[in-house]
Amino acid sequence: MACGFERMARLEEQVGAFVRHYRKRAGLTQAQLAEKVDRQPNAIQNIENGKAAPTFETLVRLAAALEVNARDLFGTDEFSAQEGREDSLVEILKLISHLAEPELATIKSLIENALELRRS
Repeated sequence: MACGFERMARLEEQVGAFVRHYRKRAGLTQAQLAEKVDRQPNAIQNIENGKAAPTFETLVRLAAALEVNARDLFGTDEFSAQEGREDSLVEILKLISHLAEPELATIKSLIENALELRRS
């Protein structure tokens, strides 16, 4: 698959990006989320960076603290996390998962405008 990326994204990286996205959306710091799920802040940092995989227990706690379903931490439909996924969508998610809502709204608007130009 010629998509210009040197390596495939690991499942841990993709789940970490979703955790980071939902944490930011909830307005929590890593330390605040760690406290809510009874983990150390460095554990949350390692999960978000894809350096560590959360246990099922931690996934359940994360989902509850972030007020999402546990399955949401794996994405949905075409955004679902898959081991070794190699496409632009994963790279885009990793790039924007740390952004705050106003920044995400701006990017959404840019994408909508680009797609509208494409249709013209």
